[in-house]
Amino acid sequence: MAPIVKSLASVSILALAVQGVSAFAQAAPAEATAAAATAAAQGSADATSTFGDIVVTANKRSENAQRVPIAITAYSGAQLKALGVTDATQITQQVPGLQLNAWSPNVTIFNLRGISQNNFTDYLEAPIAVYVDDAYMGSMNGLSGQLFDVQRVEVLRGPQGTLFGRNATGGLIHYLSTDASKAEFNGYATASYERFNRRALEGAVGGSLTEGLRFRVAGRVTKADGYIKSAAALPGVFDGNGQDLGAENGWALRGTIQADLGANGKLDLWVKHSEDNNVATGGYVFDNCNLQDNGYCTTDAAGLANGSGGVINGITGAPASPFQNFSDKRGFFNRKTDIFQAKLGYDLGGVKLTSITNYTDLTKSYQEDGDALPVELIVFQTQAKYTQFSEELRLTGDADRLRWQTGAYFLDIKVKGHMATIGAPAIGAALAAGLPGTNPTISENYDLHSRNWSLFGQMEYDLADKLTLIGGLRYSKDTKSVLYDSTVVEGAQSAAIASNATFAAALPGADRISHGDVAARVTLNYKPAPDTLLFASWNRGIKGGNFTLNGYVDARTFQHRPETLNSFELGAKWSNPSHSVRVNATAYHYIYNDYQTFALIGGVPQVGNSDARATGAELETYFQPTSHINVNLGATWETSKVDTVQAAGSQFLSVLVPGSSVPQYCTDQHDGTYFCNYPAKTISGAKFPNAPKFSFNYVARYNFDAVGGNVVAQVDGVWYDKQYLEVTNGQSSIQPAYNITNASLGWTAANERFSIQVFGRNVFNKAYRAYTLNLGPLGTTSVYAKPATYGVTATVKW
Repeated sequence: MAPIVKSLASVSILALAVQGVSAFAQAAPAEATAAAATAAAQGSADATSTFGDIVVTANKRSENAQRVPIAITAYSGAQLKALGVTDATQITQQVPGLQLNAWSPNVTIFNLRGISQNNFTDYLEAPIAVYVDDAYMGSMNGLSGQLFDVQRVEVLRGPQGTLFGRNATGGLIHYLSTDASKAEFNGYATASYERFNRRALEGAVGGSLTEGLRFRVAGRVTKADGYIKSAAALPGVFDGNGQDLGAENGWALRGTIQADLGANGKLDLWVKHSEDNNVATGGYVFDNCNLQDNGYCTTDAAGLANGSGGVINGITGAPASPFQNFSDKRGFFNRKTDIFQAKLGYDLGGVKLTSITNYTDLTKSYQEDGDALPVELIVFQTQAKYTQFSEELRLTGDADRLRWQTGAYFLDIKVKGHMATIGAPAIGAALAAGLPGTNPTISENYDLHSRNWSLFGQMEYDLADKLTLIGGLRYSKDTKSVLYDSTVVEGAQSAAIASNATFAAALPGADRISHGDVAARVTLNYKPAPDTLLFASWNRGIKGGNFTLNGYVDARTFQHRPETLNSFELGAKWSNPSHSVRVNATAYHYIYNDYQTFALIGGVPQVGNSDARATGAELETYFQPTSHINVNLGATWETSKVDTVQAAGSQFLSVLVPGSSVPQYCTDQHDGTYFCNYPAKTISGAKFPNAPKFSFNYVARYNFDAVGGNVVAQVDGVWYDKQYLEVTNGQSSIQPAYNITNASLGWTAANERFSIQVFGRNVFNKAYRAYTLNLGPLGTTSVYAKPATYGVTATVKW
């Protein structure tokens, strides 16, 4: 029910935590030979006898992950295939501290160490920056999608603002596609089928066009039926709409050309196109409601729904399956994305120049039945057009004891959008404006323009043979302006609700932002032995302010302030000489100023600011006792506190059942409405959302030679402790502890040209929520992740 309410007026003990860079024999890094990479990718006995350290670009240059003083999880493309990851949002299970909050492909919200922005609007940027092939993706609309022909994925925890910018407060996720660096003709084709009629085709082909010029083309198409089945809330009276939710219908194509510019340079050109067409989505289940005779759910003193009984039929109040929906209105999702990108690297003679240019164009349309009921209570529609241009210029160099880089960055984002709300909120708005209220719509339009420029630099200086100092600084300047209007429309009549002009008239400058700030890093590295790294760091991360585009906020809350995060970390990375055992540990303490909180205030979604604190620890381990066995275990611990979050406040409710009991904290106005005034105006000491106190992830992999090839058996999964899914910490938004286990059995031919795998995901069929929104007396709407699925995939390589 995410967007429906747009218009509804103690330092820790280091926990045994583990995350392993790989859950199995790691594929060789980019600098390794092609033969080694292929063997590792297929999980052969020869490959598993050697532990291959993965190479990352966390500091914007290729380095062994074990030598980088940052908490990093990195997976090669082969490892992601073994884990069954085919979508950009599926990486969370084997990345400690990373979770996903999403009710559809419409908006994707990553959460890292509890840092997120659980707002659901199209125009906001998240504090977990996402990069694709070295370029920033600024829209939460563009984060989900097909993941194919991947070189690796890197997840960096903690602020990364020095090198990656002002919206990497909580960390960074970087997807790197396979480029066109291989000259020999090569490629693969993969087909898969699994439960819910999910079928996919994927492939890539590449090689040399002529001396010094290479190409690669890759693509993927996926279709699936919905797993949340349409059902009748009351057969013959309230029948379902026949649309099963959670479907897939998309394809993506990517082409790249790589050209050698003599002996000193290289140019990569990328063209990427993806589409999602009429995807069946946009609905919810009615969750954790103590339903009263008046038709509303019970609440606590802060106005938050406090039920805990699970999914119910909102018409009858009877328990219901989380994999049924009773919506009467069909939803849909359409999206097209085009990306054009160029990366130039050139050695100027001791100094290397890098230029990364990106242009992104994204359009989307979306409709949802937002009430989880078989009546037209709320229908929400949105269309958005997003364009982005970015340019990064960077110089890097090395000396005897010094390694440095400096650069400049420019980002220009334009978002034009329209939102429409139909149903009860629009009727209330129409009646308040003196309109008939028979079939009104709340119509909202916005045009947001955001520009950012920054200058940055980072250096590493060897104070001694075993001691290195790293320092970084970035100055970032944001300017934003918005045109906005909200109107209730009924037929040929209309009435204005609010606009940026009315907010600016009440508070000059309310519709403009101009703010500069500094991100910084200081790290001290100590290497007592070749395979041991100890580090201590301070990082200052920044995130820009933005707007709350809603006609029912006031001028003071139309804009929210930027946030800053000071992070203090201690870490250790160790491996034995043979690299068959690896242990990485990190402890951190976060001090947040003006942490951006999301809450429903008077039924209106708003972003506010509050100070916050968090302390946590992670420990990574990888163990390879023999060439046939790999074990990866991981865990995290965190405690957090948000000083103050504004509660629901007050709101009007319609009388649904005349003569019934009046909802608690409400009074009957004797005009068909209740006025509800909740006594607890703020929530103090809340925990971060999607931040369980403990989590534990695991992978065990065993391979052996048989039937003319190599057989691999794997079990992987993750366990999460109890957690809140919203920063308001309402009772109904608690997700109880749960475990997800996956299993697979695969075979690869001796020549490594053919492989087949059978698999099961969530094999114990655990029902858990992927998204929840606490709407107070209106209940809680949720979307549950997929139940158990099983399938088969086959790959041919050449």
